[in-house]
Amino acid sequence: MSRDIDAEQIVARIPMHRRILYAMVGIALSAVMLLFFAELVCRLLPVNQGLRTQPVNEANPVYRFEANRTSTWSRGWNFSITNKVHVNNAGFVNDQDYTRDGARPLLAVVGDSYIEAGMVPYRETVQGRLAEAMGSNGRAYSFAASGAGLTQYLVWAAHARDAYRPDSFLFLNIANDFAESLHHRGRSPGFHRFARLADGSAEIRRDDYEPTLFRRLARYSALAMYLVLNAKIEQQLSFNLKELGADNQRWASNIPYDGTAEEYSDYEWATRTFLDRLPEATGVAPGRIVIAIDGMREAIYNPAEQGALAKSVWGRMRTYMAAEARARGFIVIDMQPVFEAAFRSDRRRFEFPTDTHWNGHAHGLLAGAVIASGVLSPQITGLGGKPMAADVSIAANSAVTSAELPR
Repeated sequence: MSRDIDAEQIVARIPMHRRILYAMVGIALSAVMLLFFAELVCRLLPVNQGLRTQPVNEANPVYRFEANRTSTWSRGWNFSITNKVHVNNAGFVNDQDYTRDGARPLLAVVGDSYIEAGMVPYRETVQGRLAEAMGSNGRAYSFAASGAGLTQYLVWAAHARDAYRPDSFLFLNIANDFAESLHHRGRSPGFHRFARLADGSAEIRRDDYEPTLFRRLARYSALAMYLVLNAKIEQQLSFNLKELGADNQRWASNIPYDGTAEEYSDYEWATRTFLDRLPEATGVAPGRIVIAIDGMREAIYNPAEQGALAKSVWGRMRTYMAAEARARGFIVIDMQPVFEAAFRSDRRRFEFPTDTHWNGHAHGLLAGAVIASGVLSPQITGLGGKPMAADVSIAANSAVTSAELPR
């Protein structure tokens, strides 16, 4: 008892400001120890390590990632999808190093996160499958990053043209590509977008990107990467309490179902501008350019929605893109009938249970449709004696009505 009293007396003799200071130091040390422990735990887990976007500016105008780096890609707080991705010598997600003086014919594959495909093993991606199918007769290089739009595709196409001289190109078009091509509808640091001038012409504008010191340091913390990329803490903290649970927006693919007349006008203008500039940006004839268009996958799983989805922004813009591309002589691959035929055959879905990006099955179907289009002839060997993956074979042999052959 006396000891307790003595202890209380000793504490009582300590000035209040010192007691507060000691308490704050204790709390700070506890927090540091907790963060240190959390960092150690995260380093043992498959935390998304990020691709480390490099600065984009006048000296380095092409959006790329830190070269020669293999990292973990994962989705969700519980790591529902995990994968290993490699950024090659050129700064793009691809297991191959790119060579500027390669003698073999080259297909350049251009797109956004669907082609970047951090969630898909490289060998299952469309570029990986086509590279394997061509073997020693050809190459497939990919140029892609999440968040890119049609304008950025032109920039990467011109970069590929100047650096690697491709013989043919494949572009994958998804629903939000149109809006992500317009400077006045949003800006993504590092990317290029169309600015519509008063006379109706287009100017390509670049939004420079320079990672902050905090971001550069955070890249080396597993805990920070988990909170930002896996737990999406920024999104979780930015919700509006007044709108909580009140999202009645109807969606078609990854964009709103409805659009205004102004939005349609913008999207159609961006589409025409993109297609008009493709021959110059690629340096190849229209018959060597493939425009692949994602399907309305919701309608495939629920055919009753087919009519309604066809009237959505995505449904209408898909049709517009295909018609404008065909009118200019490009090869068009509409993935809708390709997906429909495959789904009737095996009932396999084309995306992940926890992620709407294409899975390896969908990539395989596009690879098969590209092969069937004839754009890779004669270097393609996949339809010869070499065995092909089932996904590729299905699309190449039985679901190619959407592939418009070069005239």
